[in-house]
Amino acid sequence: MPITRGESDVDGAPWPPPAQRAEAAHARADELRRRRAELASGVQSTADVVAHARRRAKEAVERAVEASRAALHRHVEAVYAHLRAAAAHEQAAMTVGDEECDTHQTAAEQHRAAAALHQASVTELSRTAAPGTASAGVLHQK
Repeated sequence: MPITRGESDVDGAPWPPPAQRAEAAHARADELRRRRAELASGVQSTADVVAHARRRAKEAVERAVEASRAALHRHVEAVYAHLRAAAAHEQAAMTVGDEECDTHQTAAEQHRAAAALHQASVTELSRTAAPGTASAGVLHQK
């Protein structure tokens, strides 16, 4: 599945464009700064403020879970991309001369090493992934 900037690679939901995500992050940061200043000056919390803070905290957790899920999915895709590249270099090594053969074999080894690094990330992220993270078992199922 090709991934393009501004699109989600998890669950098919579109991501807002980077500029829009940055604008939302700045607005959240400004909101937190205002609230911190209110708390520092002794302004009392109201039920509405508490409910708003809880809603924002829940949204932050949801964004973090989605970001983790997307990162895991990208690592899974990277494993397969590197393994495909390694196989292509090995195929090329069989059809070229000795000097080029060594170059392709070296490139294949580098791609397998990169795939192993991504696989280690998949394993680590799967270990720490939130329940319901769909991509966690993808690599192990194939």
